[in-house]
Amino acid sequence: MAPKTTPQNPAGLVLPGTSGPAGTARRWLDLFNQQETVLALAFLVVLIGVTVANRGFIDPGNLVDILYNSSYIGVAAVGMTMIILCGHIDISVGAALGVCATVAGELAVAHIPLYVVFPLTILTGGLIGLINGLLVAYGRIPAIVTTLGMASILKGGLILATSGKWIYDLPPGFFLSRQHVLGMPVPILTLLLLGLAFAVWLKFSAKGRELYAVGGNAEAARLSGISERRVTLLVFVLNGLLVGISSILYATNFTAIQSNVAPGFELTVITATVIGGVSIMGGTGTIVGALFGAILLQTIGTALVFLHIRAEWFQTVQGALILLTILLDVFRRRKTAGAPATLTATGGGGGGQAASPKFLNLHWLTLQEAILIGILVVAVIVLSFTSDRFLTAANLLNQTRFLSEVALLAVPMTFIIILGGIDLSVGSMLALSAILLGFSWESFGLPLWMAVGVGIAGGALAGFLNGLAIVYLGVPPLIVTLATLAIYRGLSLGISESRSVHGFPDSFAFWGSGDIAGVPVQVYVLVAVLVISILVLAGTPMGRCIYAIGNNETAARFAGLRVGRIKLIAYTLSGLMAGVAGFIFTSRVTSTRADAATGLELDVIAAVVFGGTSIFGGRGTILGTALGVVIIQLLKNGLQLAGIRGEATVILIGAVLILSILLNQFLEWRVLAGGRSTKSNPPASST
Repeated sequence: MAPKTTPQNPAGLVLPGTSGPAGTARRWLDLFNQQETVLALAFLVVLIGVTVANRGFIDPGNLVDILYNSSYIGVAAVGMTMIILCGHIDISVGAALGVCATVAGELAVAHIPLYVVFPLTILTGGLIGLINGLLVAYGRIPAIVTTLGMASILKGGLILATSGKWIYDLPPGFFLSRQHVLGMPVPILTLLLLGLAFAVWLKFSAKGRELYAVGGNAEAARLSGISERRVTLLVFVLNGLLVGISSILYATNFTAIQSNVAPGFELTVITATVIGGVSIMGGTGTIVGALFGAILLQTIGTALVFLHIRAEWFQTVQGALILLTILLDVFRRRKTAGAPATLTATGGGGGGQAASPKFLNLHWLTLQEAILIGILVVAVIVLSFTSDRFLTAANLLNQTRFLSEVALLAVPMTFIIILGGIDLSVGSMLALSAILLGFSWESFGLPLWMAVGVGIAGGALAGFLNGLAIVYLGVPPLIVTLATLAIYRGLSLGISESRSVHGFPDSFAFWGSGDIAGVPVQVYVLVAVLVISILVLAGTPMGRCIYAIGNNETAARFAGLRVGRIKLIAYTLSGLMAGVAGFIFTSRVTSTRADAATGLELDVIAAVVFGGTSIFGGRGTILGTALGVVIIQLLKNGLQLAGIRGEATVILIGAVLILSILLNQFLEWRVLAGGRSTKSNPPASST
């Protein structure tokens, strides 16, 4: 049968369905398919709904305040839009904002002229963006890992430099955000000018269109002569400069500057960008949509205040908005003829990563693990000279208590990263399971053992929901777990109302503080989990399937492997282990806290990657992960015993995360280079 062809209309005739009621209906549907239209309608719904409950919400002064307070978010969202358009993401914008605001404050109180202070602040943001861009574009480190590590370095460095002190006595001329130009507040005017400038640049300039080309199809962009590296570097630098401007708008609105300004800022900016219609897969989106997203997000936050809803629920709203936006995108794709029903990138498939090189041809020991063992030995020897307490049985056994939660989470994270995915929600799942444990015992009067079961089951359910969204909707693991990071943390804060549960019976502390034969109870639990995981990954068909999927997911599907089921098991296991870790954590500290394990996902990912698991998937071992966990914990402990402040360990973790990726890539390059050398120089014939 001949292929169907699209009918031509050379005479300009009116085609069926393009005029009359049907044509009008189609045009209306096209209009509602625009994310900007959806956001405008959402804004009107919120505006009308909240006004009915509280007429003060529609007061012109309040509406101006909403626009004013969303200005610094919107400016940063402009930069994030360009980052995501190219297929990347930046988790470090919150930390960068804090650093830039602190730089502005310190320079201002040092009586540096303000016409020097503000440009230096913007350039500081640009420098941070330049470093991120170089690592992503030329170091070939994934943006999520680069910026996660950079966020840790910047936050730790900021607290270390300021000692957590606020900056006061700012000069009168510093408060730029309180000034007006042409009767308009400076932040609002800045937002409008920058939004307009970058919207025009993206749409009408050749350089702007290159961003869409790289994000839409990087390989096609390279073949057409576009340098993906230069474009990536450019957007990270521009994003850094815009964060610098955003920090000025933020800092100059207050009489004092905190050393940890705008916590959670990165999630707010990403949420605004994504709900504004910028596809997390890259290549689609507009500046206007991102700005509408920032304004809508601020409107919802203000609405919660007017409706007397506790602020703890706002994180849940943020995460839910991200997921709803992704679901809307999936629905649109299903409605579009010939479009895929999912978002194509499901987080699997490293594209054939090199196998882990073996050490001295020992099949049970990789080169990365041998290096880690060497690092561990050297670290123990060196740190033993810094403090007499370090190399003692009591201290070393005590460290096993502190590393147990990270290690339990790192085991399923190893499976997930080998599969080519990631789970940013592990810390939030731990906190949620702990809250469920505590409040089911205190508020509902369940027996303690049953409450423990509720907490662990809650963690497993949270992981299962992550897996469902990733497997059956085809949403990238990064965006799903970033959303559920906020949702689960918001649920923890909302359920607990920021209260802690304590007063557990003394017997409950056994699992977190007790010991058997002088060895902490956690060690027995951890060893059992590690042994089972090693056997599963190295000696079962499921383990071989995990490696196969991580190396090439498409080939694994053609081979008949149940890719979806294995991924679902891995993410459910991650939630289950978060529940177990939450139980042990609660037993150790004998109380529940909604903010428990905040930022723990960085420690977990750093340990897994440092242990030799490739962030691109297809390679890694449980032994390497265990060594990574132990080394990082001993380094943290040794530095603390040596009198080095705890913030230095935060910097250490970020640096370890980035450097371990570079080490992994170097080892892979050596293996590939050795393979090419062997092929080009075959051994001489023995005949």
